[in-house]
Parts: sequence; C-alpha cells; structure tokens
Amino acid sequence: MAKKRKMVRGTAQKGGNPPKHTQFRKGTSGNPRGRPKGSKNLATYLMEAARDQVSATVGGRTRAISKLQATTMQLATKAAGGDQAAMGRFLDWVDEIETRAASVKPSQFPIGAPDIEVIRAVYERMKQCDPEKKREE
Repeated sequence: MAKKRKMVRGTAQKGGNPPKHTQFRKGTSGNPRGRPKGSKNLATYLMEAARDQVSATVGGRTRAISKLQATTMQLATKAAGGDQAAMGRFLDWVDEIETRAASVKPSQFPIGAPDIEVIRAVYERMKQCDPEKKREE
C-alpha cells in the first residue's frame, strides 16, 4: 500500500491549487493595468503595411500604388505567365470573391408593399371565382 503524503498547510501538491500566499486576493485582477490604450493587433499592422504606398511602373508610367495592389498585380502577372501555384492561388481568390458577391445579392427579386397589395387583390378575385363556393350557396 502506498504511503500518504502529509500536506503542509498553505502549500500545494500536484494537481491542486497554488499556495495561498501566491494566489490573487479576492477582488484583485491578474492583469491590473490591462491592455494599453492605442495598442494594435496583428491585423491592424498587416493592413497598415498593405496600405503603404510604393512606386510601380504600370503601362510605361510610374504610379504610386498600395503594396496590396502591387502584390495583387504581381500575382496576376505570374499566373498569366504560367506559374501553376500562382494560377491556383489567384483563381481561388477570384472564386472566393465572386462567391461572396453572389451571396450578398438577393436570390429572388424583392417584393415591395405595392406588389403585396396586387397579390392580395388577385387572391381576393380568385376567391370570388371559386367553383366549390358557388355549389354550397
């Protein structure tokens, strides 16, 4: 039979709680100062870098375009040049963008208030022409 270990008061054992003197006191946060105001995350830094301007020669003229636009143009040029990996990536992105655009558009024509009134009027007229009602009268 295994011996039981004596536990000294206020100390932790495997899988238990940390010692009392190292635990946060009630009402005290583990991160008292929190995230500094104005700090940025990775997505913000990436978008700032993508919006930076670079000079590029497009159609024989030097223009200032964003890095994102320059990267997209390079990818499209590589894909058009026959690079299989660039073709796959470029076509996947185009497909994703077209799918998003198609999902935003309504699949059917929207029905407005005047259309609903016309449908109700047609329904009422059809009820008047119901042959089963005439037999009951």
